[in-house]
Amino acid sequence: MNSVSPDSGNTVERQGDRIIKTFGSRIAFVREQGIYEKLSGTGLAPQMLYAQDGVIETAYVEGRDFYEVFLEATGDPKKQAACFELFFDWYRRYRDITKISIGEIDFEDFLIADGRLLCLDFEHCKPGSMEEDVARLACLLALYPRGYTTAGMESAKLFVCVGASFLDWQPEILAKAVPQAAQELEERYGLKRLPAMAQYLAAYFTCSGVVLAGGKSSRMHQDKRQMEVDGRTMLEASTSLVAAMPRRMISVAKGEEAGFPGFETIQDEHTDFGPIEGIARTLRFSDQPWTLYLTCDMPLLTDKLLRLFLSYPKDEADAFMFEAGGVRQTFPLLLRTENAVRALQEAMEKNERSVQGAIENRLKIKTIRAEDFRDFAPRMLWNINTPEDYEEITK
Repeated sequence: MNSVSPDSGNTVERQGDRIIKTFGSRIAFVREQGIYEKLSGTGLAPQMLYAQDGVIETAYVEGRDFYEVFLEATGDPKKQAACFELFFDWYRRYRDITKISIGEIDFEDFLIADGRLLCLDFEHCKPGSMEEDVARLACLLALYPRGYTTAGMESAKLFVCVGASFLDWQPEILAKAVPQAAQELEERYGLKRLPAMAQYLAAYFTCSGVVLAGGKSSRMHQDKRQMEVDGRTMLEASTSLVAAMPRRMISVAKGEEAGFPGFETIQDEHTDFGPIEGIARTLRFSDQPWTLYLTCDMPLLTDKLLRLFLSYPKDEADAFMFEAGGVRQTFPLLLRTENAVRALQEAMEKNERSVQGAIENRLKIKTIRAEDFRDFAPRMLWNINTPEDYEEITK
């Protein structure tokens, strides 16, 4: 193994059971030596055997490239999640010890050996926040290999979802770091600038996702949550759209249980108050700057339409709603959590039942024309409430 980096002037070669790295920069050498010393004995990096005069020798470790293992897991969320769990376990320990950012380290700089993760390159480490690291790596996943792809964005969302269970970061800082990281990477790789995609990812990464599923289905005469459309239940269709958000909840009526994997069940405190109570109550549990509400009876809502919905700049309003055919739609509904908690609680105390009325009277609303989405069809925003509705969409 012999390699030369044209950017840094470093050379790396293997000699028997050692890896010898000669640095082109004195600063990079000192930086990497310092990190190796801090990580000595932790199992987070190979053992450093020698460091002097711009040369670092480390023990050779037999293992597999972390990124190759991840790519093999493409299409299998459970295996991808296992890769990300391995990474964040490493990263949490690394941050606890060093208190600094990993900088421009890529996933290719990691090795899996005997079930543990090791990092091989530390010369880019520098002062910085964990939010900046997470934003950069998430954007790398979303942009692989030549720009945004559906598979890449799903991996990025899962990456942040897993990370949220390991680390206690500040969502507001992450939301600002994502567009900046995306722009830097787009410029670095000569990719087309797509700021709306970065805005979407930033919004998704900092949202609580709630599916409202507390209705009685009285007009349907059966539990519509379990009725199937295109091979999956309507509840599954809604939950799939928010399944990788950092916080996920299903709102149900008092005394009910949803028991849906990966989602926390939040019961209403009262009976027959309607969806406004589910919204007001789950807002109190949301730990993200934004909270997104879907209903369990909109099986034709697509991820692409939701992407448009979430991609708008968030400094304009406290509530986002679609307008279709000149009519404002209640759902999907995106609320600024901090402001909406107070507004909806006040509406509940005044015995108000209309979600739109409560929001219109108390919050600044941004209305998004659904027709601006070129593939929009009115059916995407339909609520399926009656047997006739169900027959119409399944025939």
